[in-house]
Amino acid sequence: SRIPPTNDFKVGMKLEARDPRNVTSVCIATVIGITGARLRLRLDGSDNKNDFWRLVDSSDIQPIGTCEKKGGMLQPPLGFQMNASSWPMFLLRTLNGAEMAPAAFFKKEPPKPVPNCFKVGMKLEAIDRKNPYLICPATIGDVKGDEVFVTFDGWRGAFDYWCRCDSRDIFPVGWCSLTGDALQPPGNN
Repeated sequence: SRIPPTNDFKVGMKLEARDPRNVTSVCIATVIGITGARLRLRLDGSDNKNDFWRLVDSSDIQPIGTCEKKGGMLQPPLGFQMNASSWPMFLLRTLNGAEMAPAAFFKKEPPKPVPNCFKVGMKLEAIDRKNPYLICPATIGDVKGDEVFVTFDGWRGAFDYWCRCDSRDIFPVGWCSLTGDALQPPGNN
């Protein structure tokens, strides 16, 4: 989306999210951080080593109750820290009295661009996948089919990555300015 979605979420709100380490599972997650149009999420019943970020218009997040309405069942996250038989009671305790994120806070994911219009040398802002809370200035280093090679300005290769041209980890120049996210300065190399 060229215009960032509004972020009305608050820290502590509960929602349903796909487990990024087991994408077939939908779990309960808590918003533990917010920056711009992104949410830092922690799957309830897991530790803080597996927190992840999602845009508020990601199809990976949904209001509490969506999974059940679609005939599915909420699952414990991969690495659930308790005995699996305690999951139903854990789920009840987790949701009892919790602040649920209202359905209106969830935005529709924008349509995927077709075809890949990126060209080598184009500038963008991109999430640093090794430090996903950071958004950095970057350049398209190569293009192959639907894939682009993201190179971080001023850094030597260690953080660069290939991704699909419709990745939710890359943004147009000026994105951070529009969302209020901090754009990291380029490296010194």
